[in-house]
Amino acid sequence: MKTFKKSQIATSLSVVLGMGALSLAQAPVAYAAENAEQEIEVIEVTGIRGSTKASINGKRFADSQVDGIAAEDIGKLPDVTITDSLQRISGVQVERVAGEGGPVQIRGLPQVDTTMNGETFLSATTIDTAAADLGDLPAQLFGGVDVYKSATAGNVAQGIAGSIDLKTRRPFDMDEGWTFAGGIEATRGSITEETDPTLHGLASYNNGKIGVLISAVTQEATLATDYNGHNDTSENGGIGWTQNNHAWGEPSEGGDVYTIVPHGFTAFNKTEERERDALQLSVQADLGEGFILTADYFYTHQDRFNNRSGFNHNNRWQNYNEYAYATNYTGDSYTDANGEVWKGVDAYKMNPYRMQTFTQVNVNEEKSQNFNLQLDFDNGGNLTGTVRATHARATAKMRHAYGEGDLLSIDEGSRVLGPGGFNPAQYCTNGEEIIGSEGGCNAQYSTGIEDPNFQLTYDASGDHPAFGGFDQQVMGGKGMMSVADYMADLDSYHIGAFSSEGNTDDTGELSTFSTKWNYALDDNDFITSVDFGVRYSQRKVDHDQFTYTSTFGNGCDIAQWKAVDQQYGADCEGQAGTGEYVTDEEGNEVWTPYTLLAPTALDQYTTVSWQTDFGGVTGIPGIWVIDPENFRDPKQWHKDTFGNVQRTENGGATYDVGLDEISYFTQVNFEYEALSGNVGLKVIQTDLFVKQNLVGPNLPHSGLGPDIGDVVTERSYTDELLSMNLAYQATDDVVLRAAYSENMQALNLSQWGAGKTVGSVFNNDCNCMRVQNGSLNGNPELDPWRSENYSLSAEWYAGDASMFFISTYGIDIESFTEGATILVDEPDSDGVRRGPHPFSANVQGVGGDVSGYEVGGKVAFSDFLGEDSVLANVGMDVNYTYADSSQESKDINGKDLPFGGMSEDTYNAVVWYENDTFSARLAWNSRSPRLMSGGNANTGNQALYQDDYSQLDFNATYDFNETVSFYVNGSNITEEIQQTYIEFEKQKAFQNIYEARWTVGARVTF
Repeated sequence: MKTFKKSQIATSLSVVLGMGALSLAQAPVAYAAENAEQEIEVIEVTGIRGSTKASINGKRFADSQVDGIAAEDIGKLPDVTITDSLQRISGVQVERVAGEGGPVQIRGLPQVDTTMNGETFLSATTIDTAAADLGDLPAQLFGGVDVYKSATAGNVAQGIAGSIDLKTRRPFDMDEGWTFAGGIEATRGSITEETDPTLHGLASYNNGKIGVLISAVTQEATLATDYNGHNDTSENGGIGWTQNNHAWGEPSEGGDVYTIVPHGFTAFNKTEERERDALQLSVQADLGEGFILTADYFYTHQDRFNNRSGFNHNNRWQNYNEYAYATNYTGDSYTDANGEVWKGVDAYKMNPYRMQTFTQVNVNEEKSQNFNLQLDFDNGGNLTGTVRATHARATAKMRHAYGEGDLLSIDEGSRVLGPGGFNPAQYCTNGEEIIGSEGGCNAQYSTGIEDPNFQLTYDASGDHPAFGGFDQQVMGGKGMMSVADYMADLDSYHIGAFSSEGNTDDTGELSTFSTKWNYALDDNDFITSVDFGVRYSQRKVDHDQFTYTSTFGNGCDIAQWKAVDQQYGADCEGQAGTGEYVTDEEGNEVWTPYTLLAPTALDQYTTVSWQTDFGGVTGIPGIWVIDPENFRDPKQWHKDTFGNVQRTENGGATYDVGLDEISYFTQVNFEYEALSGNVGLKVIQTDLFVKQNLVGPNLPHSGLGPDIGDVVTERSYTDELLSMNLAYQATDDVVLRAAYSENMQALNLSQWGAGKTVGSVFNNDCNCMRVQNGSLNGNPELDPWRSENYSLSAEWYAGDASMFFISTYGIDIESFTEGATILVDEPDSDGVRRGPHPFSANVQGVGGDVSGYEVGGKVAFSDFLGEDSVLANVGMDVNYTYADSSQESKDINGKDLPFGGMSEDTYNAVVWYENDTFSARLAWNSRSPRLMSGGNANTGNQALYQDDYSQLDFNATYDFNETVSFYVNGSNITEEIQQTYIEFEKQKAFQNIYEARWTVGARVTF
């Protein structure tokens, strides 16, 4: 028999039962309940100490290695988001998106299964992914979260490093009678200076036979980030556009060494406006004879308007070796495999290939609905079980819009002469030379800068980048004056391009049917019970990517990029309004097409705004930008501006994937003296269906590969997954655990389904669209992630709300996918192959491992010093995680790279105070550098890393009485910065400057 103290069991179980944490899958908890006293008072979990106590007991009595978070009150997880609360758990790391917690990793790996009340569900932000991203789920609807670090056969989710189970409230978890709770709060960000409201409420009725619970949240938020550094348009930045100073030839300066050269340098403000509504409805009925029927409905709807605008200086995809020259080296260097010496650099001078402002908008609409119907059976006999069916549907729509304003003239003395300067006579009113048969000319696009000789500077050696050179006197359309003066003059700008590309429509459906049972053995001295069950899951995803194109020249041409460097195509020859004849040097009349986008002032089709705020960046004078408000409806804007708009599919990024799984499991639960545990086997049979598009040559004026047919792949695979969990009760308060499991997780469905996309830009030398890069991100033959996991832990339960632990783990990864850069000799638009070119791709990784340890403790000082101590109301929660990893990919020194996204060191420290009416909590989280993406030949194999990141959060709550509470939350109160670097800490790439967010609110419970 176990030697748990009976009084401890009764107290602990009352906490767990009060949170609704007891389930059929938790055999040790069920065993403890059978041996506890018959009448156990169910107590509510409230406050920091109560939450800590509940999470400790959830860990203590689980049948595997589990850590959890329990809400401190109805509608109050310990942090403002689920992800922020999860990061307090040892071994959990989070990435930040728009300053808030986003994707979650366990022990450094993002391959994390997520369930709701023990079954998989669909979130609108994870329709085609396998990762945990809880960005559209409001924390107020959840009563707790469990993180499983070891697998059991009966658990639906496994993941590679673990799984997360979100727990909603149900009416039978609540007190009998009516329960009402609600709250209102206002949040303000230090960058946006906008006040955002949140309103949430819960109503529950429970008479012991039937119960109904409904809870809802409505929220508005304005999140802001200041971004600066190397050019990249991905959400949090990347390395994909970076090359080197020898990429396209020997540079005229600094050619004795190799250095990183970005595509350009930028500084902009990024704001996301979010409106979120969520609803949870749960109905339960005690049907008698041990049957309880539960029906759940969970709904989310989220609208996001993500916009950014700012300054950009780049090489216009024309040159790297003569674009930016290093002016200061960091002192870091290495020699590559070819014997070339590379040096780290943190300052440049840049030639004026392109100087521009830009505005980019993503408009997102995301909805999800999850239904659950389950029948639980427990009549007090040996057999207990559940029959359950779920269905979910989620949709996500994204609409993109982009507009840029160029300051360098494309037809005068600028370094890069635009090919698209030829325009009809109506634009030839500024004294231009008439060269066309109908009065056409190379029109003057703006009174912008024409001087090709000035240089700007960029210095990233300080805390924030400093730009320079804007005080130089230059010649332009309005004569000699400073660069800054030209930037202040709205006449200096002309539109470079408009586009609406990469738009997506995603639809996902998930249906499951499962039944699982437990049979208790009364007379067996070793085996206490047997679990068994079967589950069927069907998941379907339809992913469409498309562009809003417009036709030109009465339909003879179609364009994604409505741009000054795009000319009417050959099919338009002779079509009125598309070109005219120009006499060449030999006296021949040659048909010469007009540009698609004629000279257009920045404010001709849009309103504009004056921008001077670039976060911590210095040196940039004010600029004129297109107001993002113009692009609230990208489709309508393009229709209004160009007279027509069509939806044109991007075949290389459109796919359908179906994933059907049927699984069977059996698990034996045993106990012998102080030893208990379980051994199980789960068999998963998977049928995979992938429909990809065959892709033809890109359409003109676009990166669109048209769909020219379908290719369907169907394959099946079977996994037999063994799991074992052991717990040894060394003393009344010390538990030793060991676990082993074989794990499998499906890939992100895009890694199976996505096809080929090609990025091209116009090049002067060939007068064609030249390939720059591309992606080959879908391969239906890729295997899922598979691993063998080991872990050992020791847990000392030192008091009512105190415990200490140490654990070690190892994950041997048999198969995985990794991002790689491969070289593809893709032809340019004129049919000539000038490659090879770097294409990003997902490839099969073979062999990798993750290992490390976790150590920490939760301490309520009253457990050790007594209730009369001056520290009786004080507690701490401190933990540290070490994670070491390796894979086949190598760094610049030939050593194994770590897995992407993994920090070697993660720290958490929480200090709290709580008395009868007041509580306060200060929480600090820190993680060491993490790999964001590996290097490639263009970067000399130098990889991109995020530097150390730490964040401090604060909460204080005052209970006015038993019903009303007031509180203040502070997130990122020290306004930390996400700094990245390429290989060397001083070789800075870009930074996201996150705002502090403060919330004041009131909560009512009765």
